Formats: sequence, structure tokens, C-alpha cells
Amino acid sequence: MSVISPAQPRQEQPLSQRVFALQQVIPLLILAVVMFYEITSHLIFETDTHPLLFAMETLIFGMAGPAFTWITLNWVAREIAKRERAEGEADALNAMMQEMHHRIKNNLQTVADLLSLEMSRNPRPEVLESLRDSITRIKTIAASHQMLSVESVGATDITELARLVGEQARRSMVRPDQKILLRVEGPSIFLTSKQATAFALVLNELICNAMEHGFRDRKEGKLNIELDWDEDEILLRVRDDGDGLPDGFDLTMSKGLGLQIARTLVEKDLRGRMGIAKGEGDDKSTTAWVRIQRNGAIEK
Repeated sequence: MSVISPAQPRQEQPLSQRVFALQQVIPLLILAVVMFYEITSHLIFETDTHPLLFAMETLIFGMAGPAFTWITLNWVAREIAKRERAEGEADALNAMMQEMHHRIKNNLQTVADLLSLEMSRNPRPEVLESLRDSITRIKTIAASHQMLSVESVGATDITELARLVGEQARRSMVRPDQKILLRVEGPSIFLTSKQATAFALVLNELICNAMEHGFRDRKEGKLNIELDWDEDEILLRVRDDGDGLPDGFDLTMSKGLGLQIARTLVEKDLRGRMGIAKGEGDDKSTTAWVRIQRNGAIEK
């Protein structure tokens, strides 16, 4: 019994090939029209036209016209073919880079899974906390590569990345008896892949810090992540309604590893600045903010 294979989708002919085809047809068509006009108007109907004018018309319209058209279409087709080759090479590079980011993401996920296995085997609280923090950081980097594996090469929407990082951190940090609502707001803002990875790590540290210290003794809470930018800077705000900062807190004197990592990444990789402020009066909310120079952003 014969097997009928499914119909293959018909591939559209490249524009350059269609222009090359027109290059072969249009000059001949022009020549045929001119010759038909010359024969009918001068030879069949025998109009009173000077032989020199007949020769000039034949030379200009019958020979120069088709030749000029052929040369023009040939140049246009070659330029289009060059652009098509460049676009094809760019698409191939983009696909290769996306595949690379996808494999890196899978490898990082494997490392995080191995650390999770080690975490389940070690009962000491200090080791568990250290492994948990390492797992969230690795998964944050993996989230950056996940974004890069589906977007154009060299640019990452950090607002969408913030949603991925926030949800990942929330799943890792929130206890079963807690209900923490996380919301991300802001326009699409694009950064280079290196900056986006640094941004993701900074955001992860700020979220983990808020959940670990602000909601440690609470069952419910809200965490808002806001992104915005103006002509000069990109602004990130992470605000929680937790228990607030301890009296006398100074970010520059903080010995917490997470905040030290965040400050280093902001100042070294993002060339920005960072701060943490508490609410006024009875407001116990805490707002961590990061300002990044806008010249690192990519317009879309």
C-alpha cells in the first residue's frame, strides 16, 4: 500500500530571483513594443517621418531603453540579493545564539537541581540557607538565559525578566503557610545580555532580602516591583509592606552577603547607584531603589 506524504508548504521565491526573472522579460517586452510601434507607424502605414528620426527612435527606445532597463534591474536584484544574504547570516547567527543560551539555561538548571538534592540531604540550617541562596542565584541567571533564548540576540526585556525572577524567588522563598502577593509594573525596557544578567541578580537579591527579613514573622504581605525610565536613567523600585528596617540601618555598613553582591553589581557592572529607605511615621514599608544610566538601554 502506498503512503501519501503530507504536502510540503510551498516556499516563496526570494525577491532577488523574481527581480532577476523580470530582468530577462521586461527588456524583451519593451523591445517588442517599440518594434511593433515602429513597424506599424513607419512601414505599414508609411507616415511622413524622416528616416533619421525613425533611426533615432529605434536606437533610443528599441535598444537603449531595454539595455538601461536590463542594467537597472540587474543592479537592483544584486543589491537585494546582498541584503537577503546578510539577513540570512544574521538569522543563522541569531538561531545559533538562542540555542546556546537555551543549552546554558538547561545546564544551570541541572546545577540547581543537584544543589537541591544536596540541600535535601543536609539538615544543618546554616547550610540549608546558603544552598537555598545559591540555588536562587543560579536559577536567576538561568532565567536571564531563558529570556535570551527566545528574544533577539543582544537585547533582553528586563520588565519581563523581572516577572520571571520575581516569580522564581517567590516560589523559592515563600513558606507554605505564607501568602505573599508580588506585582511587577513598568514599560518594556531593553538591556544588553550582560547588563540584563547583572540586573536579574540584583533584583533577585532585593526580593530575597525583602522576603527573608520583611516577611519572616508574617503570614501575608505585598511586594511591588516598579520599573521606569526617563531621558537620563532607568529606575527600579522594590517595595514591601513588611516589618521595616531595623533602627540605625546603613546600607554601606551592611554585612549581608546578598546586599553586598547587589551593591557590587550595581556599581561595577551597571554603573549605577543603589539605596534602601524605610517609610515615614507609622509606615513600616521598605523601598529599595536602583538607578542605572540610560545609555546602557537599547531602543525598541
